Amino acid sequence: MSMKKNDTFIAECTGYTEDGAGVVRTDGFVVFVKGLMIGEEAEIGMTAVKKNYGYGRIVRLIRPSKDRTEPRCSVSRPCGGCQLQHMNDNAQRFFKEEKVRNCFRTNAGMEPEILPIIRTEPYYHYRNKVQVPVQFNQGKVEMGFYQNHTNRIINYDACDVQSELSNRITVFLKEQFARFGCAANIRHVLIKHAHVSGQVMVVLIVRRHPFAREEELVKKTVEAFPEVRSMTAIENRREDNVILDGREYVLYGEPYIEEELLDCRFRISARSFFQINPYATKLLYAKALEYAGLSGRETVIDLYCGTGTIGILAAKHAKKVYGIEIVADAVKDAKVNARINNADNIEFLNMDASHGAQAVLRSKIRADAVIVDPPRKGCSRDTLDAIIKIAPKRLVYVSCDPSTLARDVKILSENGFAVEKIQPVDMFPQTVHVETVVLMLEKN
Repeated sequence: MSMKKNDTFIAECTGYTEDGAGVVRTDGFVVFVKGLMIGEEAEIGMTAVKKNYGYGRIVRLIRPSKDRTEPRCSVSRPCGGCQLQHMNDNAQRFFKEEKVRNCFRTNAGMEPEILPIIRTEPYYHYRNKVQVPVQFNQGKVEMGFYQNHTNRIINYDACDVQSELSNRITVFLKEQFARFGCAANIRHVLIKHAHVSGQVMVVLIVRRHPFAREEELVKKTVEAFPEVRSMTAIENRREDNVILDGREYVLYGEPYIEEELLDCRFRISARSFFQINPYATKLLYAKALEYAGLSGRETVIDLYCGTGTIGILAAKHAKKVYGIEIVADAVKDAKVNARINNADNIEFLNMDASHGAQAVLRSKIRADAVIVDPPRKGCSRDTLDAIIKIAPKRLVYVSCDPSTLARDVKILSENGFAVEKIQPVDMFPQTVHVETVVLMLEKN
């Protein structure tokens, strides 16, 4: 059968892609359709045709799913940041568990049991960080998110996954940039809102610092929002899309805010990583600590430790913790965080994960548990090899990308480890992303 652009056909959706599009088949030809749900029948119009597959759009929904819901956000379609707003909670839960299952099937050739996903309210307004691009076009200030695959800004007044306070600050700054005529100098606004402590940090990513009427802008912002404890500017003259690069200047308060998590206190600076959803993070980290099986006698290695969050939490229940992190600023923050929380049994090494793990091997440290929380690309082969040589009794792998997780788990399970538990956590409701924590045990 030869499909052409603009052809239409009727079919039922039988599955999902990793990014939430519906999968339909017509005469053996696979078509991906955004916004279509499993079990739905629809008339589909072809938008692009490749050799073995194509892309389509919903022309007419003939039989909608009982789990379909109307997106709350008025710009959800053009914005594309929340890909699952048309699915109710049940459907989102199913999609995410299935995504993890499929990643293990496809990337590891494994069919392990996937535990029911951990979800916690709120499912909206949960984020503690927002980065908003700013453009000045034909005398108008535009602030919003980039439309998928473009640099066109979709303006919004309220984003349903940001906190209401962050939304109010965004709207306020947009008005002030227009009022003070400084919008052309502002590239991005980064707002970090610590939900538990209530503290807020506002970072202006600017082309030039200082800029005209900068002090007035800062004064007005702090007066309007007493929650703002920190305002900084990062002077970024790069032409690419690396945002937080350049010298940072403190405009008001300290260059950080503080947040509480599981009875510990952590400093958050402009560039430091902190999990996005404070409500789900509590559950994710509690699960990771449970899997580490700590009784107070263990030595723990925390690879990719960032600002020390998991390691410091683990230090309360372990004899000794070694945190390993390549970003020097993160290690500086981690040492401060350890001091704030009186964790004197944790040591930080500023090196990449594989070199750090090799240093552990050379020093003959006997690790009872290793916790890894790598970036989206997963662990390097060198890091995995070093973990295999360290041979901890328990390995806890925290992942934000189930496909690289499955790839790494396959390698580990072929080299002395057995999968014990796979626990997805819904860190990002309304989006296709899913966090997963896996417990692997050393095979006897």
